[in-house]
Amino acid sequence: MTNIAVRDGIAGPESLPVRPKDPTVPTNPWSPPLDAPDIHGLLNAVRRWEPVDWNAVYDGLDAVLNDEVSHHAAGPAERQAGAPLHEYDDAKELAQRFRGALMQLVNRGLRDEADEKHPDIAKLIERARALRSEELPGDPWQDLGLLRKLGRITLDLAERLDEVGIVRGLVEC
Repeated sequence: MTNIAVRDGIAGPESLPVRPKDPTVPTNPWSPPLDAPDIHGLLNAVRRWEPVDWNAVYDGLDAVLNDEVSHHAAGPAERQAGAPLHEYDDAKELAQRFRGALMQLVNRGLRDEADEKHPDIAKLIERARALRSEELPGDPWQDLGLLRKLGRITLDLAERLDEVGIVRGLVEC
């Protein structure tokens, strides 16, 4: 049996051995890792993705952590006595803002294997994952408590990842 081989861009007949398929060697056809609906869902998620607005995250940190941290202008002067805090626009929106920031920070830490190199970062990542899955309770005081936890872990993880050089420029102080 002869075969046409291409060598150096020139096609020419050559006598190459062609081996018949060996029935004892198993061959598995390739199958995609996801089916069509899953691929469409993934593509839709990518289309809806928005980058983290770190200024808005720090504004949220200022709102829920008030005088504990001041990366921006908000602070205790804006707080009314007896109120949990001013209505930081929307608790659900603020929680989602923190969750998005945490997801990005956790992914960066895992990508660079910071959890394996630094046990304290591994603990922060574990805590961030647990807090991200918590839902707002609905009570303003309990909402504030969860928002403070989300804010604190966001700030701690950003600062620690900045210290080890995985993220740069997120922490202003």
